[in-house]
Amino acid sequence: MSLWQDISRSLERRIVARELTPGDKLPTEFELSREFMVNRHTVRRALSDLQEKGIVESTQGRGSFVRRPSTPLRLQRRPRFSDHAREQGRTPRTEILRLAVRPSEAKVATQLGLRPGEPVIYLERRRFIDDEPTGLSQHHFSHTRFPGFIEMYRARGAITQTLTDSGVPDYTRARTWISARLPTNDEAELLQVPRHVPLLVQRYLNIDGMGRPLEYGISRAATEVEVDFPALS
Repeated sequence: MSLWQDISRSLERRIVARELTPGDKLPTEFELSREFMVNRHTVRRALSDLQEKGIVESTQGRGSFVRRPSTPLRLQRRPRFSDHAREQGRTPRTEILRLAVRPSEAKVATQLGLRPGEPVIYLERRRFIDDEPTGLSQHHFSHTRFPGFIEMYRARGAITQTLTDSGVPDYTRARTWISARLPTNDEAELLQVPRHVPLLVQRYLNIDGMGRPLEYGISRAATEVEVDFPALS
């Protein structure tokens, strides 16, 4: 086995053992050269091998970082985070960051068919898959329509079940707007990603079975996410 393969496998073992976790910066080429007593060309070959395997990502001027595992994401009419994760044999979990009633901003009110300032339920969550933070989401619902949402959500722990018990047995995605940007300091900390890793931002509108606006939301995830577009019928 060549020297660069030894280095590559050694770093891979550290990542598997979680001595280095997703988002962590690897030692510099100089530090690795000293550690393994090889030249920097050999180190670069090892890092290139890890990049080809999708284990690390390197950015000129910033160094190499442990890459986050990619999570397939389907754009579909009935997006259900937990169901989709379980279909892949993964374990989903959500954490409440904020849950309160507050006045609606103009854009939120427009999407939900409300007057600006009308009260909305504001729910902000952090999503995990296999205990790795994978996304942040903001959800807005009309407080007038769902006055008991907060208590019900705290009891049930899931939006779909809360809506079902509130008289909305089904809902679908009407529109999705997609963009990308760099994370804020808070987002980078919550998602455990470096500040140079862009986020995929989805703004969306869900409607109920009668076609009425139900939920306006914003989700943010690291751009390693694979977007699987369903076939058009």
